[in-house]
Amino acid sequence: MFPLSFKKSFDIEFIQSLYDRLVSHDDSLKLILRTKNGRKTDDPSKAGIGEIRNASNKQLFGMSAKEGIVHTKHAGVLQTPLFDFLKERGIHQQEVSPDTGVACVLLYVVLVAGGGLLYTTHNNVGFLYPYLLGCVASVLLGLALISYAYKPGQKKWSIPAMVLLAIGALPTAPSSLLALPMINYLGRAKLHRVFNQGGEDAETIHT
Repeated sequence: MFPLSFKKSFDIEFIQSLYDRLVSHDDSLKLILRTKNGRKTDDPSKAGIGEIRNASNKQLFGMSAKEGIVHTKHAGVLQTPLFDFLKERGIHQQEVSPDTGVACVLLYVVLVAGGGLLYTTHNNVGFLYPYLLGCVASVLLGLALISYAYKPGQKKWSIPAMVLLAIGALPTAPSSLLALPMINYLGRAKLHRVFNQGGEDAETIHT
């Protein structure tokens, strides 16, 4: 399943406090700190990236320069204290908007479809244009499947979504990077629903 995420700049106090909370439930957890360049460090003042890993060395929480990431499938019984901590820190109050994601996806379509038409026409390679349109369609369908995979009980669509994204995104890189804001939005929207709606989303958060 795709991870859940929220906006927050790296905060050593935040991830250290979360680790202290979780390790009281499971002393096999590990807190790994890294510099902004990705090198491991034992000096909190130099850390720019943080990870909390379980006994199987799977990341259940990560924090980068701009966001926090929750891997619910690796959290197991720690989901409750993990989400309780995030609520205490006000993460559930964050506003989630698709505006940036939608704008970036539209720009991607214009760049590849519009720019592709100009390029293929000018260079007499019109036979390539349907291929570019297919790539765009693959990316859009992949995003739609990611959204569907975030619904309770639909994690089986995660792999098809990633395959479709790869099929369309790799040939159209780097323009396809414009799909990332929408992917981030979908993860934040799911987390927001879990926090604020409860019900089916909360009961099946591990799916």
